[in-house]
Amino acid sequence: MLIQSDAERESQVTKKNRSKPRSGKHIAVAPAVDVFTRSALASDLTWLPDMTAVGKPPLTADAYVEAYLADPGEWYWSTLLLHDPSEIVLKRVLAIIEQARLPGHEKALGQLGAGPLEDMMSEELLDRLQHWLPFTPAMRFALRMAVESPVLQQRLKAMLLR
Repeated sequence: MLIQSDAERESQVTKKNRSKPRSGKHIAVAPAVDVFTRSALASDLTWLPDMTAVGKPPLTADAYVEAYLADPGEWYWSTLLLHDPSEIVLKRVLAIIEQARLPGHEKALGQLGAGPLEDMMSEELLDRLQHWLPFTPAMRFALRMAVESPVLQQRLKAMLLR
């Protein structure tokens, strides 16, 4: 039985890593893409509810958002944090708010504010919302919920003033 020391294993790993000479060219590393921007939501539709799981045809982004805005009571389940991860729910919420208009969509915006946005309120959420500044009237309406943490209250208030 052959037992290798840690130094021997490290030497082998180092030799493997050195086996290819470097070209001398610098490779630009692409910046991380934030999946919560408007363009990211438009290009990646994995956030849409899977309607085929309930025997219905798949939805387009426009059809989902229009359906939610037309009848938020019927579609509230799609923004509950009980069924899907918060990242998926936040993408749905942002897509809906992006298309919402005042007056007319107060019920949907109030439901999103008092539901998933309030439930997800955190430094992380506010960081993600930075990409949406300045906020539209619809986003301002949805974000008018009471925030418990004084630190988050101050930060949200400052964001709403922009």
